[in-house]
Amino acid sequence: MAGFDIHFQALESCRTAVSKASGQYETLHGGLPETPATRAAAFGSVDGAAVLAGAIDTAFAALTAEVADARTKLKGVERALESVQDNVRTANTATSTSMRA
Repeated sequence: MAGFDIHFQALESCRTAVSKASGQYETLHGGLPETPATRAAAFGSVDGAAVLAGAIDTAFAALTAEVADARTKLKGVERALESVQDNVRTANTATSTSMRA
């Protein structure tokens, strides 16, 4: 069934793209330290150095959480697309078998 082959290819292409994006987030997340623990001393004797260091740590925590969330969602989309592929293949097989009988 040529029509179904096209749909299978489209689903597989989409799943592959999602998997690739998920892997990129995995690489990014894996390369980030849990917390940077920015020290005020890194900014020398600048007024507000401690506040700046705290703001950097807060922004970093938000970035880390967003990357982890994106990675989790992309993995969910990948699993869902794989499930759709399996269900379409199963339905196609069942339909093909019943039409021959």
